[in-house]
Amino acid sequence: MRGPNYWSIRRHKLIVMKLDLQDLEEKPTDKIPGFSERLEKTFPSMFSHRCSESFEGGFFHRVKEGTWMGHVIEHIALEIQTLAGMDVGFGRTRGTGEHGIYHVVYSYMEEKVGVFAGKAAVRIAQALVDGVDYNFDDDIQKMREIREEERLGPSTGSIVEEAAARGIPWIRLNRHSLVQLGYGVNQKRIQATIASTTSSIAVEIACDKEDTKNLLEAQSIPVPRGKIIRDEEDLKTLLMIWVIRLYSNH
Repeated sequence: MRGPNYWSIRRHKLIVMKLDLQDLEEKPTDKIPGFSERLEKTFPSMFSHRCSESFEGGFFHRVKEGTWMGHVIEHIALEIQTLAGMDVGFGRTRGTGEHGIYHVVYSYMEEKVGVFAGKAAVRIAQALVDGVDYNFDDDIQKMREIREEERLGPSTGSIVEEAAARGIPWIRLNRHSLVQLGYGVNQKRIQATIASTTSSIAVEIACDKEDTKNLLEAQSIPVPRGKIIRDEEDLKTLLMIWVIRLYSNH
């Protein structure tokens, strides 16, 4: 999610994961032997998670009483982002209306880190259920590396920080430093120190085919499918995906 959304008016940067618990729908955390103890040992810092309770340790209390795995994955995804240096705290887990399938919603600072955190949280939760060791140090390091690769440049970052301090909402629009400040008629776009009051940003976007397609697609404008191929491995992977899609459609 980028911007005001169904889940929150104030929190504009959210990951929404659709999670199928399968057989764990019949096994809340109090029905999994040793789960609570393993979770507390793995994430002692989660003691600060109040959850819906009014005291520290509230989440651990919920786990001991019995809660569903989607709720646990939500908290793990938040915690590992925080451990990687990205302090996030908003989360919600709600049923979809289908048996055993949930929407797990949690905040992020860097989008790709947020997606990675969700996948890592599922792996960690499964290891805790199975009672096997899982060293998530590599996951923490990977999230830090992704953040460094994806974070805004110093000029854009400084402007965004000041906008946030003044209560101005912002959205990152591409993998570089194109950012939208505000919404609707009040929106402005910046890239580094260049503003949309000139045509410079538009010219630069138009010269980048991939960027242009991504921005058009984000506005629900039909664009031809395509992927960037940088080496033979990329080509092999893409051909395999196309073959699978071709056969699945017949």
